[in-house]
Amino acid sequence: MARQDRPSDQLYIRSRKGIWGRFAKLFIRCRLPWLWLALYVFLEFGTLNLGLSETDYTAQLFAGDTSAGLVFRLVAVLIINALASHMKVFVRELVSARSTRSMRTVLFDKVLHLPMTYFQDENPRDAVYRIVQNAKVIDNTLIFFVVPIVMALYKSANIFVRIFRYDWRLSAILIAFIPLQLLMAFLFGRINYAVNERETAIRSRLTERLAELVTNIPLAKAFAREDREEAVGADLTERLYKVSIRGSWLDQLKDLTQTGINLVQAVIMVLVGTSLLRNGEINTRGWVTFYLFSSLFTGAIYELIMYWNNVKTIQGSAEKVADIMEAPSENEEGDPCPALSGDIVLSEVAFSYHEEAPVLTGVSCTFPDNAVTALLGASGSGKTTLVNLLLRLYEPEGGAITAGGSDISRFALAEYRKHFAMVSQNAMFFTGTVRENVCYGQTDVAGERLEKALRGAGAWEFVQALPQGVDTELTEYGQNLSGGQRQRLAVARALLSDAHYLILDEPVAAMDAIATAELVEILRKAAEGRCLIVIAHTKAVLPLCSRAVILSEGRVEAEGSLDEVQKASAFMQAFAGEEAVHE
Repeated sequence: MARQDRPSDQLYIRSRKGIWGRFAKLFIRCRLPWLWLALYVFLEFGTLNLGLSETDYTAQLFAGDTSAGLVFRLVAVLIINALASHMKVFVRELVSARSTRSMRTVLFDKVLHLPMTYFQDENPRDAVYRIVQNAKVIDNTLIFFVVPIVMALYKSANIFVRIFRYDWRLSAILIAFIPLQLLMAFLFGRINYAVNERETAIRSRLTERLAELVTNIPLAKAFAREDREEAVGADLTERLYKVSIRGSWLDQLKDLTQTGINLVQAVIMVLVGTSLLRNGEINTRGWVTFYLFSSLFTGAIYELIMYWNNVKTIQGSAEKVADIMEAPSENEEGDPCPALSGDIVLSEVAFSYHEEAPVLTGVSCTFPDNAVTALLGASGSGKTTLVNLLLRLYEPEGGAITAGGSDISRFALAEYRKHFAMVSQNAMFFTGTVRENVCYGQTDVAGERLEKALRGAGAWEFVQALPQGVDTELTEYGQNLSGGQRQRLAVARALLSDAHYLILDEPVAAMDAIATAELVEILRKAAEGRCLIVIAHTKAVLPLCSRAVILSEGRVEAEGSLDEVQKASAFMQAFAGEEAVHE
């Protein structure tokens, strides 16, 4: 990315409304460890009260009370507080881990049920970053805001009640500085939010770029673009460094400001307290106790300020997570669909990804059952979009699609999709074994059934030749296999699904002429008793097809038998007469 073209890292101080409502919704959606959280809050209150008692006993000791009873109570409080503090840390980590686990589980489930329109408008890798990093927002909210701020408020009120009994004038000095401290917290909090928002955006972009680079590194090497990619990575890293340093300077300035306020407050208190002590208006014990408790009070106010800064940081992460949580999910309700067969019929179907650019306009055609239909057309004609509508990855904006005479929109989404299997041009695989990938979506597949599917796809021989056979681990995207091998495994997966409707997107991609002929014969057998739709970019698969549908600029140009379509369509004449028509 050229430096002049990159997005600005300027900070924008802004306020977002409705954040507390979004927080509440996030808490409701997560299954939080409420019992462990209650134990953590109990331990927080316990250690806080023990700490106050410790301060009280210490002040009495410094004031000259060295009785055995006081010493015993102080030692007992120190031991119990130490044990409770260690237990509190363990419980806090447990609450944190379980809260984050719950948030990530909910987010993962949400992402799986988002419609394709979401991924059309959002970067999928950004969603990955939100799940991995920003999912700790619930944990941070509980551990670093809700519980601590309640504790700090309780601690401040408790301490103030105690110190007010010693001298109201000294107490007034403490109170007088609170508005100034809160003002500084408000200003630094808003700036801190802007820094965190910018840093999160750059981290997300860096994660996205690294994922793209690892996937496409052969391309970078083939075009000798290592220097360019290195420059892009260095630029993103430098931007992240500068924003991080900016945040560090902000923290230092915030701490310096708070230290200055505390120093001025302490000087005034010492001067006034010394004067009161000299005049006999307070005794030594009262002065020592007040001074120790005033330090705790100042610390509690500072904690409140820190928690305000924390919530501004949390707010940025919460907004990113809430964007996913509040996105509308796919409508998965509908009638049961235990069996589905029959012709697929499209009637005046219209669709567009963007309002100003319609992709399909009034498409009407039929894909007969027990037949193989070629879906042809030039690049941008709408073939892939039409298939996406059949799979209900998108919903048509007009018209209707029926299967076996029933409108497909009436069926429950998951049950409906079980009757379809897709073999895409770029076969998709997860990291895992050959068995896991071919049996994807299936449970308890017997070895004989798996072997039959692999043999049916012409993949059994090369799978057996792999180091561990069907238990050989595939790398990401199946990169340790050839393109033709991946394609055969994708066909085997489709055959294993027993789906009635098979959609093949250029099934002979990455195959030589001999392998293509073999696969066409395999698919001819698989087509028996099924409805096959073949998106073709070469005429090699035409012997497999009995019919064709030609799309042109989002409309049906021709439909019928191969002979009928060839007579009616100039595209078909060029397609059948040329070695290839590339998209």
